[in-house]
Amino acid sequence: MDLKQIESELKAATDGLLMLSETDAPFEFYQAENFKDEKLDEETILKLAAMPAEYPVEEMELEHFFRNMVHASPEAGEAGIEQANRFQNLEIKLRELLQDVKVYLVGETQKLVLILGRTPGGEIAGLKTMVVEN
Repeated sequence: MDLKQIESELKAATDGLLMLSETDAPFEFYQAENFKDEKLDEETILKLAAMPAEYPVEEMELEHFFRNMVHASPEAGEAGIEQANRFQNLEIKLRELLQDVKVYLVGETQKLVLILGRTPGGEIAGLKTMVVEN
């Protein structure tokens, strides 16, 4: 599967879906150009985020990151259930399209979120969004 197809499928999965936090932010497709042979580690993440070496980075498993979004509370109603299903589908789609998917949070209160893995061609790609945590 090529990068354009991965981009198309991820954009379709996130169309109208917002990252839930203190501020709801959209998801955007992300491709790390010129990083094909780079190891996906804290140093590379800071380079991708254009942040200094001492900037805080937290690595997280995909399931843990989406844990509160894939389950709807009974009082959430039909819209809440639909949203939880979309997050479940997004998690499945990320695993289908990318290898070794991880979530990287860069920053302190307002955090850049990079949900990245490798394409079958070896490129680093995925999604980016923002969260605000108090």
